[in-house]
Amino acid sequence: MSYLELLESELREFQIDLDSRQKATLAAYCEELLRWNKKINLTGLSGAALVRRLVVEPVWVGMQLKPDGVLLDIGSGNGSPAIPLHVISRFRTCHLVEARSKRAAFLRHLTATLNVKNVEVHRAMFEEVAPRIETPDWVTLQAVALTKELSEHLRRISRSTTTVVWITSATTKTDALPDRTITIAITGTRVSLFHFYDKGIRPKGV
Repeated sequence: MSYLELLESELREFQIDLDSRQKATLAAYCEELLRWNKKINLTGLSGAALVRRLVVEPVWVGMQLKPDGVLLDIGSGNGSPAIPLHVISRFRTCHLVEARSKRAAFLRHLTATLNVKNVEVHRAMFEEVAPRIETPDWVTLQAVALTKELSEHLRRISRSTTTVVWITSATTKTDALPDRTITIAITGTRVSLFHFYDKGIRPKGV
């Protein structure tokens, strides 16, 4: 079964409707990810599990939150969740931050191959690049620990309307108190939303 067929099957299960162009781009993303995964370790997933975790879950999140403006993705690695989110959303700019050179090379190849516009790949630690990029409207984290140190760096670059989206398993812990938590249908993956203020992470009362 092709990745396009797997994607269409997963989208039906999640009751998500995308246009043919979006589905073709996301299927091509899966194919490039699988091809590059033979050279560098990008993911341990394959087949339907890869499609569900790395593509359909971020798409589901995007459908729920309807993000736009400027996206900052930290620890972009294999391109998820940023690439699927960017494909279906109306971001003006998308910043992918990845410290490892081979993964950053993959991300640059990916954005060129998929012809994804308005994406900038930064091969650097987040702390190094943060002062040089525009204030984000949305920040995404997946497979990245939300530590006190990272929370402090995020606070410094955020405004009150910046939303941090942390996609993680239900058992992963952080000291930060989310404003809101949503659970992805079918898989149970947890999505915690935070807003940053001058005195740290505070509940917004959503």
